[in-house]
Amino acid sequence: MPETRITAGDFRGRLVETPRGTAIRPTRSMIRQALFNVLGERVVDARVVDMFAGAGTVGFEALSRGARAVVFVESDRGAGSLITSNARRFGCLERCRLIHADAARWLRTEPAEVPAADICYVDAPYRDPDIDTILELLGDRPPRLVVCEHHRARRLPERIGKLERVREITHGLSTLTFLQRTNDRHEQ
Repeated sequence: MPETRITAGDFRGRLVETPRGTAIRPTRSMIRQALFNVLGERVVDARVVDMFAGAGTVGFEALSRGARAVVFVESDRGAGSLITSNARRFGCLERCRLIHADAARWLRTEPAEVPAADICYVDAPYRDPDIDTILELLGDRPPRLVVCEHHRARRLPERIGKLERVREITHGLSTLTFLQRTNDRHEQ
């Protein structure tokens, strides 16, 4: 079984089991470190939504660094089983909620977890045409902060609904775009 390592916090050095093959790619450790360096203490006691969670690497990194709870949204049943298995091994099952669903379909149900979330991480497949729809749905009922990992060639708009771009970081082929709820701009 392929694995990736948690980079910091309570689970530092622990291995997250990931699916075989290339259909689901875990967020690279360099990207996770950049993400959590920017988030800093903001992740402590945060409610996090990990969209397109895969094996949940970003969500488990958030839990390791002190997040209160993570909602993992993943459509692949095999990856979802790995999230549950990893949560059980890490002893954090009670702080995890797994949603087996297509991300856009789930967002259209207007789940209360999204506007209540402190951080929503979106890591859709790079060539996913639905990413614009996902961001529009998040912009309608935004969490406090959305972080979107995408191919560096894609440029996200300055504003998406009630979200405003506040920062971008590029590493290799990946860019992290930080979009903050407009009434929370003073906090970034």
